[in-house]
Amino acid sequence: MSHFEYVTVFLSILLALAAADVLAGLGRLIREREHVRIYWVHVAWMLLLILAVTQSWWAIWNVRVHELTNFFEFLLLVLPRLIWVLVAFLLSPPIAPGEAFDLREYYFRHIRWVAALAAFGLLGIATSRAVLGVEPLLSPVNGIRIIAIGILASMGSSKNPRLHESAAIGIGILLLVAVVGVFLQRT
Repeated sequence: MSHFEYVTVFLSILLALAAADVLAGLGRLIREREHVRIYWVHVAWMLLLILAVTQSWWAIWNVRVHELTNFFEFLLLVLPRLIWVLVAFLLSPPIAPGEAFDLREYYFRHIRWVAALAAFGLLGIATSRAVLGVEPLLSPVNGIRIIAIGILASMGSSKNPRLHESAAIGIGILLLVAVVGVFLQRT
């Protein structure tokens, strides 16, 4: 087993935990739909996190060209993925069978933490990719990450539903632009 394979196994486990937690939360929403007051913004963030986690896993491939030589580099690579696990846990609602659940209230109770952690996760990804030489700090995709961090910061400081609706749509567009941009850059 190569060093890269060894590291990616751990990162894959972390990202699988995040995806599994969000998917389990979506399953609970579907299963208990008669008892849940759905809030589309929360569901959108759950779907966006699944896309972000999937993209994060895919992007690990680019790290194969850099041999991690110390624990600091390993931490730079792992910490953003650990953060995705925490975000997934917060986004996955603890819906008990048969009990009424208000997803909007749950969303606004936890969104400050979700937004702050997601912003730190994006910052960590940008930092690790620059330090490991995968992409320059001043790259177009990091420009997208900076805009996303700004949106996340505004979300964490406001409970305005319109802002959160716009933010979900904006982050979704940014994520799609980043994924498509990276794809086009590789072709």
